[in-house]
Amino acid sequence: MPDYRWSHYLTAPWELIDEWYRAVKFGIRNLYQWFPVIWSDRHYTSDGLFKVMQHKLVLMQRELERNPYYVGAERDLHTMHVCEMLLDRYFAHNYADKCREKHREKWGEMRSFFEPSYDNSTGDVEPDACRWFTDWPKATNPKLEAKAKKELRRCLEQERGLADQDIQYLFKLLSKHYRSWD
Repeated sequence: MPDYRWSHYLTAPWELIDEWYRAVKFGIRNLYQWFPVIWSDRHYTSDGLFKVMQHKLVLMQRELERNPYYVGAERDLHTMHVCEMLLDRYFAHNYADKCREKHREKWGEMRSFFEPSYDNSTGDVEPDACRWFTDWPKATNPKLEAKAKKELRRCLEQERGLADQDIQYLFKLLSKHYRSWD
């Protein structure tokens, strides 16, 4: 609602009604547009934050494409699109696909399983403790298993590094351009 004095509305009461109507209309539209994003949000993940950001960027792009009302709108549309693409790539979680595929070709499909822990002195099974084992068909001795684990760890570090790089670039773009998106 604009910051008019109430005396303005006494002389033009239809404007007050019009503003209330628009506020309710756009509020209902916003509830409809944001409901799926808010419903799927879980407060313990960063994905929820990024989904909200992505949805907001999509809505801003749609509005700016429909009504480019300032000189730098094309540049801002491109920047928003780059931010959206970075978020899409983050949600795809496929940063290390090639590395994992090479690992799979070299060592075979990874097998993981739990095995109950044994008390070696009595030979009894400990019901509250399990050990997690991972092995690969082509890693036939402990030295090769250690090498396979090291290579898999390197793939995971690469995946995390690339994801972090995308998120850092996203926030760099946002911090540089957010003021022009008002």
